[in-house]
Amino acid sequence: MVFAPIIETVPLLGTLLILLPIIVALYLLAVRRWSADKVGVVAFGLGFFISILFFGTNPLIAVVSSIAGIVASFPISLMVVTSILMITYMVRTGALARITAFFKTLGSGRKAIQIMLINVGLGLFLVGLGATPVSMLPPVMLAMGFSPLVAVMLPSIGYDPLTTYALLGIPVLVFSDAVPDAYWTTRYPGVEPLYMSGHIFSLYMPIVATGIALAMLWLAGGRKLLFNREALLLAFVTGIVAGLTCYLCNLIWVGFTTLTNIFAGLAVIVAMLSYSKLRGLPLVDKSILTEEDQPVIQSMGLLRAMTPWLILIIFCFIVNLVPPIYNLLFNVLTFPITIGIITLNTRFLWNAYFWVLIATILAILIDALYARSQKETPRFRQEVRDTMSTWVRRVWRPFVSAAIFFALAYIMIYSGNVLASDGSWIRIDAWNMVFVLSIVTANTFGPFYPLTAAFLGLLGGFVSGSETSTIVMFQPYHQLTASAINAQPLIVGASSGIGGGLASVLSPAKLQNAAAVIDAKDIEGQVLRKALPIILLVTTAVAILAFVWGYFIP
Repeated sequence: MVFAPIIETVPLLGTLLILLPIIVALYLLAVRRWSADKVGVVAFGLGFFISILFFGTNPLIAVVSSIAGIVASFPISLMVVTSILMITYMVRTGALARITAFFKTLGSGRKAIQIMLINVGLGLFLVGLGATPVSMLPPVMLAMGFSPLVAVMLPSIGYDPLTTYALLGIPVLVFSDAVPDAYWTTRYPGVEPLYMSGHIFSLYMPIVATGIALAMLWLAGGRKLLFNREALLLAFVTGIVAGLTCYLCNLIWVGFTTLTNIFAGLAVIVAMLSYSKLRGLPLVDKSILTEEDQPVIQSMGLLRAMTPWLILIIFCFIVNLVPPIYNLLFNVLTFPITIGIITLNTRFLWNAYFWVLIATILAILIDALYARSQKETPRFRQEVRDTMSTWVRRVWRPFVSAAIFFALAYIMIYSGNVLASDGSWIRIDAWNMVFVLSIVTANTFGPFYPLTAAFLGLLGGFVSGSETSTIVMFQPYHQLTASAINAQPLIVGASSGIGGGLASVLSPAKLQNAAAVIDAKDIEGQVLRKALPIILLVTTAVAILAFVWGYFIP
């Protein structure tokens, strides 16, 4: 608190201090090649002390907000825990190898088809239901012959464009809630805020999705794959199909916002299989399987191998698409936790991590019965023991990474809060990190402020690993600033949210999650160096669209 008045009078200094933990994190990841969990601890420590010394945050509030951030991370951090358990079990039992052998037969071995089919199509479908592609798909990509670097990057970037509609549209729902009610009633009377928000985001999607599809070719195969005629065609088809499906789902009179990713993922899968059919390629081409694949094929049936995923998909559909069950688990059984003045609805019976755990347990029980019927119980018990020992070894570092970066994000959100005599929290806007960052950006760029929103979102997504938390951090300020310069607040705010989604492939927490399931140690820095230029390019395109549309769309 000693230096807070200086920050108030010299906000540019405050901006540099806010960015310091992020700059240090980037340096440690990309140059020193530290692991994400170690980087997270350093960045958190810097942010913690900067918030107290320079932004006047009460030390108790800094501690409480950090704890709240860890709890708020549970949809991601506990998803890391449970999804690594599921995928480790599937690896140990050979189920994942069997699924991978099936994926090899799709697209007749053409890499471009497999990349788009698995990382975009299946990735969008899984994340739409609440599963985590960065936990489930890297082992598949690795087993299909891709390098560990590519196996981490592609699942992390494949679902990026439509992250807004992940988890049955939770980020876009949070966005609609972050916009004041008065704005909705005066500007869009009679229109459902969720559908309008989804529609605004969808305007960007055809361009962003196409850009990401092209980026995946570059990341997977460099110039050779990017300038391959068939690969280029498939990238454009994938981007346009995903983007247009998103747009159609979010037309105001359609209102399929919460189902966007499910439909978009299925549309991409159908498009890739249709292309194969039109080219005269077999939908399932077993001739490309090697001799090493044959024992895998014979070891178990595909349906049995996919049991954990199928159970998870069934549960996710029931939980999210049956209205009474959804209302009970999402709106009634919220299981709130209050930390200081911060109340967080855990909704653990609705969150995907709970159902990933249930699906894994049920799959283990089914396999136990099968092993007993085949008199293979000793082998099965050894597989379970191996699973647990590997899981314990793998899981703690990505969990720490996810939790610690969320804690840093919450310190930023609640920085500048002081304790009143009655114990309540009072926030001084001029001392709040997010407010200072937004105001300095607005004062520096003036009417060009819409150009900065996507990059602010990218920054927030890097820190928290979540588009939802990015929206919570910045949308109130985008709303005020954009209105003040007569730009469209929804257009500007949506660009920031998309920036937060694009940060998935840069987020240390998500990268360590993807790396952990294939035991690719300390690979996060390599991914960052490879993917950062591409993500900056796509974010620049989003920023330009936000500037043009922010002033010229009525």
